[in-house]
Amino acid sequence: MASTGEPLAGMTLNERLYARGLFDRFDKALADRNRAALRTILIEVEVSDIDGTADQMLNSSPEVDF
Repeated sequence: MASTGEPLAGMTLNERLYARGLFDRFDKALADRNRAALRTILIEVEVSDIDGTADQMLNSSPEVDF
């Protein structure tokens, strides 16, 4: 994980992923529909509703852009 020490509060998910250098891992986890990997990444970027967010991503159509 590429941590910049930058506070994540107030950032969108994409901004959080960028700040931590996790875009590639996130995209792979989502493409693979890997719930465990998604949860790990969401924890790393300090998402408050980890399971709800993972559920929403995995149950969305592929056209949805997070």
